[in-house]
Amino acid sequence: MRVFSFTEAGGHPINEDAFRVEPHPEDSRLLLIALADGQGGQSGGARAAKIAVEAALGAARHTSPMRLRKHPAAWREILHHADEAVLADPDAGFTSLIGFAAGDDTDLVGASCGDSAVLVACDGATQVVTDHQYKNPPVGSGEANFIPFHGSNGLPRSILAMTDGVWKYAGWDAVADAACEMHGQPLIESLAARARLPGSGQFSDDFTLVVLESGG
Repeated sequence: MRVFSFTEAGGHPINEDAFRVEPHPEDSRLLLIALADGQGGQSGGARAAKIAVEAALGAARHTSPMRLRKHPAAWREILHHADEAVLADPDAGFTSLIGFAAGDDTDLVGASCGDSAVLVACDGATQVVTDHQYKNPPVGSGEANFIPFHGSNGLPRSILAMTDGVWKYAGWDAVADAACEMHGQPLIESLAARARLPGSGQFSDDFTLVVLESGG
């Protein structure tokens, strides 16, 4: 899979989003993805997001590729581990969190909590696979409710993982249209342009978008 990404702070100097994409140590064809959006309005959001991403991928690395590919419930266990890791840090606040696995030869499988999102585009159709998640209790409370999700392996396929600074300010219609019509960096640039404020060119909120493309 090809991976494209962009992140920038919006409305404040510190970007409270965090993400990471890496291959599974036992199967380089399987990518592990985690994305978090630290909760604003209180201290520790950026730290919470960073800890959540690191803890989630740390647990995913020690989970078998087969389990990650076939069992969405495995991601609930992985993200609960991240919830506890954030809770245990006295300087961390709260965050959203998405974790999933994807590859050219596998379905999209993961879980999420919060208002970050994952959209899958294939053959001109789109699906927001995270549309049934809960925002509260947040990650870092020790009580976060992670909802598993699953997306089919139609090819060619684009997967867009994003914080709410993308879909709230670019708009879902624009996200869906861009995912069907564009690819790679031009897709990211188009949505970033729509989300920027007129005049200043800044973002209203932290903007993080990760695009994974398969099938040529």
